[in-house]
Amino acid sequence: MSAVIVGSPSSGSKVLRRADFTTERNGLETLNEIYTVRTSDRRTLQPSFGTLHSAYSSASTKFARMAVENFSFREQDGDLTELNVTYVGLTTSTGLPPPIVRLIPTAGEGVYGPPLVIEAEYVTDVSETEFMAGQLAQNNGLGRQALFSTTIKMPAVINGTTMPRDPRKAFFNAPKVAFGGGVYIKYSGYCVLSLSCDRRGLFLIARNTYHEVQQIAVSTQGAFS
Repeated sequence: MSAVIVGSPSSGSKVLRRADFTTERNGLETLNEIYTVRTSDRRTLQPSFGTLHSAYSSASTKFARMAVENFSFREQDGDLTELNVTYVGLTTSTGLPPPIVRLIPTAGEGVYGPPLVIEAEYVTDVSETEFMAGQLAQNNGLGRQALFSTTIKMPAVINGTTMPRDPRKAFFNAPKVAFGGGVYIKYSGYCVLSLSCDRRGLFLIARNTYHEVQQIAVSTQGAFS
């Protein structure tokens, strides 16, 4: 008579044994689900990367914003295998977690405000293309002036959190004498110093830094330097 393991999966099925949650400081969540499957079924039951939790998991509670990031197998006795599936995302159905905002004292920075760099790490649900386009769309509101490089303004709000205010309102000054020499000044406030993002399931983890920007050009009878 063949032995029967109580609670073992039937052919082509998986049995959920345990689920563990962890949350990163930026708010992104990780869910590990451990299943028992028949060793002969492990290849057919393995999930695809990016598969939604709601489409794959056999748990009673489904999460539509968590996706498979990786999985692994560990063989057990009795022709059974442990399947460990890791999902990343958010267990909430709407909303995004607040950003981590750091003020980093930095020598050489600061124009009208303190010498510092602002760093923001946050979760966003846009694509990489939309992320870059959205950053470029954060213009300084002054329009583009000749002589000066384009600046990318720091958002006033990220995921519902108000970012530090500019030490001074953005402005553009030009010499009053037409065609004469003088100093042109463009002050933009806090603007992008660097930006990057990493794809994690359905979300991006953005890490951006901002600093105060003021640009100066000198004109001598129509010649600029």
